[in-house]
Amino acid sequence: MWDWFIVTVGRGKGRCVVSRQRVKSFDELQPQRTGSRWEGGGHELRVRASVAPQAGPAPLKVCRDLVLEWLRNSLQEDLPRKALRHRAFSLRTGTTMCKGVRVRDGDGDQWAVMIERNPAPDREIASEVVVSGTAARPGAVGIRVVDRSIAPGDVEREYPADLLAALAARIPLRQGGRRLAYEPVTVASEQTMRGFLALLLDPARQAPFAVLTLPSDAADRSAVETHAHSLARAVTGLAVVWVLPPAMTFRLTERVTRHLSVFNGAWRLYMPGFETDSSKTDHPLILWDRVSEEGGIARATERFLRASAEAVRQAGGGDHAPTYAELEREAARTTAHRGGLVSFLRRSIWGGADRVAVVREPPPAPTPAPAPESPGPSRRLRAARETATARARRYERVKKRVVAVEQERDEALKRAEQLAGLVRVLGGDPDTRIPFPTTWAEFPAWCDESLRGRLVLTGAARRELAGARFADVGLAARCLNWLAEEYRTGRLNGGNASLHGRIDGIDGAFNVPCGRDSFEHFWDGRRHTVNWHIKRGANTRDPRRCLRIYYFWDDHARQVIVAAMPGHRRNALS
Repeated sequence: MWDWFIVTVGRGKGRCVVSRQRVKSFDELQPQRTGSRWEGGGHELRVRASVAPQAGPAPLKVCRDLVLEWLRNSLQEDLPRKALRHRAFSLRTGTTMCKGVRVRDGDGDQWAVMIERNPAPDREIASEVVVSGTAARPGAVGIRVVDRSIAPGDVEREYPADLLAALAARIPLRQGGRRLAYEPVTVASEQTMRGFLALLLDPARQAPFAVLTLPSDAADRSAVETHAHSLARAVTGLAVVWVLPPAMTFRLTERVTRHLSVFNGAWRLYMPGFETDSSKTDHPLILWDRVSEEGGIARATERFLRASAEAVRQAGGGDHAPTYAELEREAARTTAHRGGLVSFLRRSIWGGADRVAVVREPPPAPTPAPAPESPGPSRRLRAARETATARARRYERVKKRVVAVEQERDEALKRAEQLAGLVRVLGGDPDTRIPFPTTWAEFPAWCDESLRGRLVLTGAARRELAGARFADVGLAARCLNWLAEEYRTGRLNGGNASLHGRIDGIDGAFNVPCGRDSFEHFWDGRRHTVNWHIKRGANTRDPRRCLRIYYFWDDHARQVIVAAMPGHRRNALS
């Protein structure tokens, strides 16, 4: 059993003062251990990579297609045709809004998508991907994640590293003049070791180096290689992952001394600016016994991810990609310019014959009373201008009204959620007067309106409701209301064993594990295991009497996600 202490040394009244504080575990010691400049967090993260010159034909189209595939998997929805054609589009599903814009000006072509998620009434997270290219410079991919919540948090968990890894696997990408690494690099030869040491001590190095070493026990070495692969995918674009065999760790120790080295299964993150006389607290070290314990891999990965993201933020500057808002404004200006060009061409066509006659014919002899010009084209031109101006004014008025109505709606929803929480604190039930739907056609809208912020139907579940045959729609609504109320409250309070088994107040309904009916489901860019469901009609598979509601708990969004309903899912044994 280890005892951990925080020792503080200070000076006061001309003498040295030493204080000691006991902590229960190593995890409590970690945030206070170093005070390192790399341990911070931020509410915005930007990463950029350029397409290598040898990428081949049409690399930008491949990038856009991969981004659309990532969007489709994140939303679990089919994208509109405009999106598949790489044009501007807009799509809303549940609490998620997705938009796209494209700006083509001369030899430049910039395409961007943005996905906004509202996992809770006070949370808003936006992820942007920009794919741009010009005739003079190779293409580039820019990723930006920003937390627009009332109280912004760290955005490292929202960073789409899997998307950048998929792009790097299909197209050679560069970052900082070198090939972007999306897989770990194993140092297996002396030549590779010399190159690694040169890069490690290079003062111009900007990317953090995550160095993983193999433990002395051969049985654990294959596990380390698997962990290195998952870590490399998690920090793609932020850091480079290296794997050192035991023989190479001795070479590293000889070069940087023992207190700055890493060996025997430990992990270390070498930050930019590392030197042989650097402070060891600026380069986080995690020993093998901490990595190998339960949950140690996840904690080490999250710590390396946070520190690498902070290093990217501190590097700052650079050639960042334009934001989605900037491209949207540029697209609006381009559209206005095109409208002016159309008006110019129209005027040229209407008045072209008169101007050509003036240029080609010799100037007429002066006469005391020249014939007046025909007023036809001028009248048509004035009428066209007035019509275009009137339409533009009507469009602006309608646009302002729509924006105002959407803002009022969002404010009303947030205020309603706050009032509902106040009613619950005072002992009331804000859902007692909400009428349950009577048809499956009303069901999705009822969920979006009544259970917003507490329960969400996935796209797959909504599609199943279109052909649902279960007879008792009200029973299914009561079950979802129970999930959004009693079950969610129990999860937020740390769990409640009484929520498992028979559901009080709903006859014949049980909340039990799925067993062999468990399955994997992608939601909000992450993979979740759906291993719980509400069931009724255990002895029948008649779709009119058999109810199954498959769901999982999203701890990040603090709400229930319904993945499938209302019928029984087929598996390999049924």
